[in-house]
Amino acid sequence: MSPSTAMKKTKLLNAKEKLRYYLRFCCGNKNSSKVLILSSTGNSHGLSFPFHFYRRELASKFNFHFEEFISNSLDDKLNRIKTFDGDIIFVSMPLRIDGEILSRQQVLTFFQSIDSSRRFKLVFFDISDNAISPYFDILPYVDLFLMPFVFRDQHNYAKPFKGGNIMSDYLADRFQMAATVENGFHDGLFLSHPAAEQIHKIMPSWNWMLWRSMIKAFKGQNYRCILNGHRTIDVTCRFTQYEGWCRFHRLAVCERLAALSPRYAIVATKDKVDLKSYYQELESSRISFSPFGYGEICPKDFEAMIKGCLLFKPSVEHLNTYPQIHIANETYVPVAWDLADLEEKISYYLERPEEQRRITANAAKAYEKFFAESGFLTKIGEILQQLQG
Repeated sequence: MSPSTAMKKTKLLNAKEKLRYYLRFCCGNKNSSKVLILSSTGNSHGLSFPFHFYRRELASKFNFHFEEFISNSLDDKLNRIKTFDGDIIFVSMPLRIDGEILSRQQVLTFFQSIDSSRRFKLVFFDISDNAISPYFDILPYVDLFLMPFVFRDQHNYAKPFKGGNIMSDYLADRFQMAATVENGFHDGLFLSHPAAEQIHKIMPSWNWMLWRSMIKAFKGQNYRCILNGHRTIDVTCRFTQYEGWCRFHRLAVCERLAALSPRYAIVATKDKVDLKSYYQELESSRISFSPFGYGEICPKDFEAMIKGCLLFKPSVEHLNTYPQIHIANETYVPVAWDLADLEEKISYYLERPEEQRRITANAAKAYEKFFAESGFLTKIGEILQQLQG
């Protein structure tokens, strides 16, 4: 057999193998894909909820059958991996073990110890609040690295963000804030850099819109956003204060909003209320301001949308996420990170109720459409196709 003939035969076999894999995982043939989800307590388990919510549809459309095992023990996770005889494993890590933040080295050692001759696909399910992860060192050992949020500009992955966060880095420069631990800057805990040849493995998973509590809240409204009602509050913004640079920015939001109280009805406070009261407040509000936390996009964004508020927040145009429901001036109103245009934009939209209604209606339509079309299944199809590529 000539070298060219052998090469053609190899390419043909590779193409057939890819097709077989795709049919197996994506086209619902007789073979069943067996999936293990190794989650941890807290947000990891909460973001695994859509697997359960769409269990029947996953089985019907993709022949996708899964088991979730919840544990914060790395040894427990490794033992389940060693005995697994299926097709795909999704793994996420706990933030802490016995009160101590999990180190990058612990996670790297975990993945290095997995048999390199494994036949299953290995997917890391990162639950970081933003597009930065401390765990990019594991990229050579996994087939896919899922994150709720990724940078649109991949050059950002090479930047040495002070505090391990794009917002903390911005605040340090914009307001001459000292990048110290006392100010909440923890580069070593959060920042790592993917190798250029590994970046293609980084892919958006899904965000807080598919979190357990968010699906439950929206289901309780029969999958409809509440657009009407008597709205007596012009702007609401309730927040947890946190510490360091995050506290600095959130308090700045509060001060800016409070300064508008002589003209408008404002609720801007770190005081907490119970969930029922909070939702009633949103249903009575025209605008809800959702500040950045340690990450940019948070559940408050989606709570505002389903309650029919006009969502204001610092711009998130630097992120890709799923669902991509944040569309500037179409489904939310972006403001500058230093809040320079906050007062101007609030006045603009409060004095133009037709613009309020346009954007809140757009957000409601996008939100409702996502669930009506079972958008989670689209994402799983993309992930499965990526794994067979």
